[in-house]
Amino acid sequence: MRLLILLSVFITAALALALRPHQQLAFTKPLDDLFATDWHLFRHLGGYSPWIPHIHHKGSQDNTIKDGELPETCTVEQVHMLSRHAERFPTVSVGLKMKQLVRRMRDEAGPEIFPFLDRWELFFDVDEATGKSRQLEQLTVSGKYAGVDRARLAGEKLRGIYGHLIEQQDSNTSATSIFSCSCDRVVDTADQFATGFFGNDTSFNHVIVPDRDASRGGDTLTPVKACTRYREDALAGRPNSNTMADLYKLSYLTPTAERLRQIYKSFEFSVSELWTMQELCGFDILATGNEDSPWCALFTKREWEQFEYARDLLHYYRTGPGTPYSEVMGYIYLNATSQLLREGPEKVGKIFLSFAHDGDLVPLITTLGLFEQHTPLPTTHAVDDRAWRLSSVVPMGGRIVFERVSCTSSSSSSSSSEQTGVRLLVNDAVTTIPGCHSSTSGICPLSDFLALVEAKGAAVGKFEDVCGLGTGLGRRPSFLHHGGVLERE
Repeated sequence: MRLLILLSVFITAALALALRPHQQLAFTKPLDDLFATDWHLFRHLGGYSPWIPHIHHKGSQDNTIKDGELPETCTVEQVHMLSRHAERFPTVSVGLKMKQLVRRMRDEAGPEIFPFLDRWELFFDVDEATGKSRQLEQLTVSGKYAGVDRARLAGEKLRGIYGHLIEQQDSNTSATSIFSCSCDRVVDTADQFATGFFGNDTSFNHVIVPDRDASRGGDTLTPVKACTRYREDALAGRPNSNTMADLYKLSYLTPTAERLRQIYKSFEFSVSELWTMQELCGFDILATGNEDSPWCALFTKREWEQFEYARDLLHYYRTGPGTPYSEVMGYIYLNATSQLLREGPEKVGKIFLSFAHDGDLVPLITTLGLFEQHTPLPTTHAVDDRAWRLSSVVPMGGRIVFERVSCTSSSSSSSSSEQTGVRLLVNDAVTTIPGCHSSTSGICPLSDFLALVEAKGAAVGKFEDVCGLGTGLGRRPSFLHHGGVLERE
């Protein structure tokens, strides 16, 4: 009898151990190793992490170059950046779900079942009747990953790389402009970034472009909000992305619900609540800086990899290759930037810094053909060797940078010649441009790049036609020039 009791206790303990999540979730260093293989939670948060550098994923078809140092004979003479806003609080809709979930866990179970609730506090306030909140939708303001600080530090970092372009600015020309859409957190990111980038001794204009203005059409930084047909198309547009993501969430979170039910005394979570709990992990870190958030430890490493896949799936069908509208939306910024690269720094200026949302970066990635996924992402299971991985592409503060590069080469006759090219960086990682015959350092000849963009334009069609807008509303951004004026929505 005693043997049976001991055996029963052993089996129960073993089962409980097997069902529990891995407690050591790995904030393995270093995060700045572009070809790192160590597991790190931030690389699986699907864009809900602080800024991290882009990494090459072993086994996938990735465009990242391992040794992409700029040759000593080359200099950057013009830079263009499109950046996501810095670290933020959840949106109102997500925040309301979080508050309701935490209340249910406290009311129906409490610290006796979930001990961490005894000491953990929700990191924002929100009125459930009105949705009003001082924090939700805005940049985080305290802790290790405060968005207001991280945006400024990102500006300081890029000043260290491109500061010579500021110093070369002709004092007789118009003041340098920065550009952002009109969402508060994006505007604040642009201001903080510019403070770090320009310092206190350089003036700049902040051109704020309305997020929603039907009369502007493609004259925008947020084409996903201007493309009417995309927003309404239930089968191939934005609504379809939620349908596809929900199918996969159901497939991977249903077993998770059963695993947690066995651990936490039959307390039952819905699939929607489990998704909210995984979102709580990332936003708890962003808002408080606490990398030991108890919400993260509730899930296994494999469940975090599945969360990452669900986020990749959402992006894929929302603004990526899974929607036929993506490339024409991404072409808006790509075309405008290519024209500025063509004209060169002496005619149009040296620095172009623009700020929007992750949903505005993803179409640009798609139009360029980066991280190409040759088969559509399924909703039944995660594709672990996929190229389409966006956690280190569009984290908070994620940025895509185009450099116009001038290189000097010497010939046998001792004379030298200059060659001009374009280099692409995704979160500091030098990335080859598909279709370009790039050098080992990632430099694509300017003429090749311009020809590639022109061919893309012919392939994707006209913005006003694809999006169902009026004639003439497919024009490219008119505001990308220096000496611009402040615009308000």
